[in-house]
Amino acid sequence: MQKELTNIMCPTDIWFGRGAAGRIGEACRSLHLERVLIVADKYLVTGGSIRRVTDVLDREGIGYHIFSEFHPNPAVSEAEAACSIMREQGLQGVIGFGGGSSMDTAKAIAMLQTNPPPIDQYAGMHKVPNKGAPTILIATTAGTGSEVSIGSILKDDKTHVKLGVQSKNILADIAIADPELTFSMPPALTAYTGMDALTHGIEGYVSRFGNDVLRLLQREGIRRIARSLRTAVFNGGDEQAREDVMMGSMLTGWAMASSRLGACHAMAYPVEARHEAAHGEVNAALLPAVMRFNAIGDLKRFRELAELLGEPTEGLNDRQAAFRAVEAVERLSEDIGIKRLGQLGVCEEELPELADIAVNYERLMVANPRKVSFDDAMEIYRNAL
Repeated sequence: MQKELTNIMCPTDIWFGRGAAGRIGEACRSLHLERVLIVADKYLVTGGSIRRVTDVLDREGIGYHIFSEFHPNPAVSEAEAACSIMREQGLQGVIGFGGGSSMDTAKAIAMLQTNPPPIDQYAGMHKVPNKGAPTILIATTAGTGSEVSIGSILKDDKTHVKLGVQSKNILADIAIADPELTFSMPPALTAYTGMDALTHGIEGYVSRFGNDVLRLLQREGIRRIARSLRTAVFNGGDEQAREDVMMGSMLTGWAMASSRLGACHAMAYPVEARHEAAHGEVNAALLPAVMRFNAIGDLKRFRELAELLGEPTEGLNDRQAAFRAVEAVERLSEDIGIKRLGQLGVCEEELPELADIAVNYERLMVANPRKVSFDDAMEIYRNAL
């Protein structure tokens, strides 16, 4: 029998550490960029955080245009609209500055510089034929891992269903993860972005497409997030906790490019699209219920998760230990104030429509350790309300 191939996709260059964002000029020069499009959400622009990038570019004499006309759940049309700006102004590359919305939008814009629209033709796995324009991604939250992932998730304007473009041709040329950018994050944002990163680690760890090398990254990411997220939420000035959570986010985001995700993400997407809720917030609301469903499908891996999450498992059989992982995540969610789906506006009446959409996200559901039927999805949603 042929041995399974270990596949790991890596970004070209990762710059991690406090103060790394101050090297953005150096990053542009290394890619021979003299004029760039900066993609950043309106909060970062109006709040002044964008100056962490623009002040450096001004000193370095690098020209730029700021694009912020997109929603927290960015739409295909918003990314496509930015393409004319790049052409008209002769911009050579893209800098994504922010959380997942900014970075996913930036990757889509860069992709369209070398691949013709519409974006939806590239939805799925490895359908982008050409490498996009030079791209630098700077994470300002510790959660999405988008700076090192192969994915760009955008909302279809017509169906309002989220579509995912997954390709190594949209990887960032340079990914910058600077924990200092997260020091001022408010507690709620810290909580649900951190849980998003934990979701990436847990779903990837039990994915049917996982392997031993990927699980090395996921183990370290899960361990760091589990030990430090509470501190990062309630004592945001703790530099080591912030660094732990950002490193955990980057490691789990890097690994998910190859391991894929599962039912939690598949079930989160229709909720986000319908309620305009933050991606991490919905993942966090669903994660314990999805874990409770999945645990019986891979007791050995869930036992390992319990230990990574800091749970004692000595003397327990595999089933008992596996559900300790679920309990650990439930306690963490409760401690840091994660809302339930009902608090996000989801009601019982809409669950059939949500479940129908979720089970058809085959790209995600195929990696889940248990097959999820329509009835299963309904029950998971009910348990998360």
